[in-house]
Amino acid sequence: MEALKKLQWFVFGAVLMSCLQLWLRRKQTGTDLGCSNPPPRIYDRHSSWLNVPKIWREEMERRVKHMETVCRDTTHSVDGSSARTGFPPMLYVDDRHRLIMCSMPKVGCTNGKRLLYALTGNVDMKSFHNFGSGKKVVSYKRFLPRLSQYSPFGAKLRLETYLKVIIVRHPLERLVSAYRGKLEGKGHPITGEAIYIAKRFETNPTPGMLTGKEGVSFQAFIDYLNSLDPNKDYNDHWESYIRLCDPCQIHYDVIARLESQGTDLNMMLKLIGMDDMLTYPEGDLPASSSAVWKKYFTEISRSDIRKIWQHYELDARLFNFTLDWY
Repeated sequence: MEALKKLQWFVFGAVLMSCLQLWLRRKQTGTDLGCSNPPPRIYDRHSSWLNVPKIWREEMERRVKHMETVCRDTTHSVDGSSARTGFPPMLYVDDRHRLIMCSMPKVGCTNGKRLLYALTGNVDMKSFHNFGSGKKVVSYKRFLPRLSQYSPFGAKLRLETYLKVIIVRHPLERLVSAYRGKLEGKGHPITGEAIYIAKRFETNPTPGMLTGKEGVSFQAFIDYLNSLDPNKDYNDHWESYIRLCDPCQIHYDVIARLESQGTDLNMMLKLIGMDDMLTYPEGDLPASSSAVWKKYFTEISRSDIRKIWQHYELDARLFNFTLDWY
């Protein structure tokens, strides 16, 4: 009997020591390894939030807290473990650096993908910011794994343990960028949609508009967007943040804004321990860029602006963008 008790204490001690070792490993790596429930999201779980300036860390905390408050107030879930039918299409994974980034069209996605290609070893780190034209950058997406490609267990594990980053900009500024890049002037790349807009929404379409050789007016583009059913999918270039990145389901740790992307993404590189190897091109958006996109809306009626705002109001509220300028 005495021998049995000694054996029981020995086994108990071994199990306790094993769990203690696993706990210490988890504290060092930020990974839950099975002896407890996953830890709540706090701002020292990843490589080290202590490596970044306190003022920037506190700004991230404010942005995330604001986003999650809006999610709760609008009845959207903030529980990342809730049921899904699938993961958003723009979530790219870098397993080597334990990073998930949502890279959306018209939100600095070209440079964002260049950075991801460098981090994942698909392009030279020394010259990644000069890599390829826009078309070549897009073609390299096939080398980036998406979160949707992982098993349910693998996706959940990464969501719980990786640094998650989203880049956003004012929704109406993004619309202007999409219009200028895809539908304005000659040589625009979205011919079919341009022809449809010309036929349906241009008051006096030119022959060039009707054949896709010329772009459409910004007013026609806005009229087209206002005609869309918000419950159906849009073209990715003017789709909502909710559908592309699911911010009310994905617990984003870093919310980078396009106007401060140089600062925000370089701080992200510090968090994953890559700031000594990579530097995101500095140069946040100048104040003049705001005047450029707002100029496009000077010819749009207030009623049309209010209508288009309804399509993107939740995106704006989530990331604290407003209409106070018009």
